[in-house]
Amino acid sequence: MLDTSAGFAAQALAATADLTTPVAVVEETVLERNLARMATLARDSGLKLRPHAKTHKSPFIARRQLEHGAVGLTAATLHEAEVFADAGAGDIFIAHPPVGAAKRRRLAELAGRGLRLAVAMDDAELARDLPAGVEVMWEVDTGLHRVGTAPGEATARAVAGLPEGRLRGLFTHAGQSYAVERALAARQEWEGLAESAARLRADGIEVGELSVGSSPTAAWAAEAAAGGITEMRPGTYVFGDANQVALGAQQLEDCALGVVATVVATPERERRVLDCGTKSISADSRVQALAGWGFVLGHPDLRIERLNEEHAVVLGEADLKVGDRVVVIPSHACTSANLHPALLFVGAGEPRWEPVVARGWN
Repeated sequence: MLDTSAGFAAQALAATADLTTPVAVVEETVLERNLARMATLARDSGLKLRPHAKTHKSPFIARRQLEHGAVGLTAATLHEAEVFADAGAGDIFIAHPPVGAAKRRRLAELAGRGLRLAVAMDDAELARDLPAGVEVMWEVDTGLHRVGTAPGEATARAVAGLPEGRLRGLFTHAGQSYAVERALAARQEWEGLAESAARLRADGIEVGELSVGSSPTAAWAAEAAAGGITEMRPGTYVFGDANQVALGAQQLEDCALGVVATVVATPERERRVLDCGTKSISADSRVQALAGWGFVLGHPDLRIERLNEEHAVVLGEADLKVGDRVVVIPSHACTSANLHPALLFVGAGEPRWEPVVARGWN
């Protein structure tokens, strides 16, 4: 693992010196660099950028993504979509099936605000109860084996049951890129969508958008565009995290989100305990290449071995005593940001708080 410069850690520690830990901190200049880099990659590859804003859940960052040229946003929940609509987003894709009367009522209210709106689906029956004007992005399972129909004939048969005029296009998510070789996952994404689109078009069904999405596969955007893909939906790239570094998708210096934590115990020479447990950093399962639950900036030999609710058990040698503070880059940025009501921004002027308005699960 590469060590990072002292810049982020020093700024984060200075800005939180009088605050109770744990505190989630964002290095804004790194964030801006990540936003600009992905916007350039999409533009140079000929793809529209519709970033998945579930990573940050922040109106401020959502607006910055749009200002960097994103055509719209992807949301995971209706609450996220409502928050981002309030923040000025006029084109939102909700990448989750709207099952249940309560969700359909909220979807109708959102559609009534004049947004360009689409929802994820892999069941044609659900589309019959959609509010007027809401389009369908049909999910194709290109290897994650979560939601979606198999590429090709299976997708064509299922999509044929959609009410006329509902289909905007097809999408997929290469979440398997966290477990298999990234280039393979990227190829599975665009080939599975291209195969499905060709089959639908042969049946006379118009397919507009072909949308792929994952930060680990974003590097293959140009190849995806050459294969017929029109849109990309990366999310984690805005912050980076230990998973992205372990996969090789980003470098440690690209990580813009850290959690400041305090050493609260040193029971043994090579065991320390921090106050950032599962209530402040992600407890998501680790990618195979990642040893532990994140990185401790400035201490490359330390490993976050175990998490409890308020404790992180750290193994390895370091000159740290009770009361010292460190900055942890969590394994997964998206679920870490969701744990904090606000993020402390540093690195671009005076420190300031930005609320995580869209946090939650509904």
